[in-house]
Amino acid sequence: MKKIFIAGSTGSIGKSTVEVASAYPENIKVTAISAAHYSEILLEQAIKLKPKYCFIPDKNEASNAEAHFKKNCINTLIFYEEKNLKEIIDSEDVDIVLNSISGSSGLLASYYTILAGKDIALANKESLVTAGDILTKLSKKTNSKIIPVDSEHSAIFQCLRCGVKKDLKKLILTASGGPFLNTEHKNLSGVTKEMALNHPKWKMGEKITIDSSTLANKGLEIIEAHYLFDVEEDKIDVVIHPQAVIHSMVEFHDGTILAQLADADMKGPIGYALSYPERLNGLMKSINLAKIGSIEFLEPDLQKFPFISIAREALKIKKSMPCVFSEANEFFVKKFLKGNIKFTEIAEKVKKVMEKHISFEMDNIEDVLEAKRIAKELASKVG
Repeated sequence: MKKIFIAGSTGSIGKSTVEVASAYPENIKVTAISAAHYSEILLEQAIKLKPKYCFIPDKNEASNAEAHFKKNCINTLIFYEEKNLKEIIDSEDVDIVLNSISGSSGLLASYYTILAGKDIALANKESLVTAGDILTKLSKKTNSKIIPVDSEHSAIFQCLRCGVKKDLKKLILTASGGPFLNTEHKNLSGVTKEMALNHPKWKMGEKITIDSSTLANKGLEIIEAHYLFDVEEDKIDVVIHPQAVIHSMVEFHDGTILAQLADADMKGPIGYALSYPERLNGLMKSINLAKIGSIEFLEPDLQKFPFISIAREALKIKKSMPCVFSEANEFFVKKFLKGNIKFTEIAEKVKKVMEKHISFEMDNIEDVLEAKRIAKELASKVG
């Protein structure tokens, strides 16, 4: 029985994790949950899971949750201070943390988990993008396992179990292409929020869905893969695979390519991360290969989707630049969702921020937080 803390329990990944935990009570016990604010979903989760702890990083929201929990006779302890987050993670009531917090806000949950020497099921790709060197070095020191939950990195993680690192030639990240795969480049400037949130394959939160539509998610995944698997940028390829059946691949020096195929259901990588190295029986429905019929692969259009090239540039520079790339993207995604900038301006403005930033070495979490602050400041000036 693994005792888990779902950080970001009310988001899309968090809710899927609750489903997995509820389906396998003999394997998984949810002892802690967290959310950015109080909601009916959080209340329902507390009633269903009866966790010992709930963390909400806002005093007023935590008080609101406490009142609703008390009204419903829920004995869950609610905390809001940063030190309490660390205390929950450090406690004997938590074996593994599933970090599904959206965006760069998830960094501290990742840091405290790895610092405690506990395993982390990582769905928050921004943690490694913003602080990859720091977190991976720390994980080796504390013997914390970073188990990926992103479908692409989970696929690579699983494929690599069939080979050894010295035989690896390259990683191949797949991308569905999002809702604008067949949209002409000249028409992208007119894309609306509703259009961008209409992903053809995956049901996700707003931020990651926009990232999928711009292919910024592939840029973030290139950087994350570099840190997760210790593979150089020029050995990480991206290929468009519209059917979204193959979640990623690895190629070995002898020409062999291994691929991981599964239904487009995040419960798969979530369950694998939480049960690793074992598998949960009946976790997902089987895919019908004959019904799928055929699959295809396409080269990404780097002019239409410039984020892949922008991310590669950030990774080549390294130091604080990947952090600034991630933070600036998050800033402008929010502006797009509010209707303040055009869809195509997200990438354009991120590139402008990077051009203005003077990259510096980051030796600790305080340096990362400073890089995030600088990125927001530059992004505000770029507008």
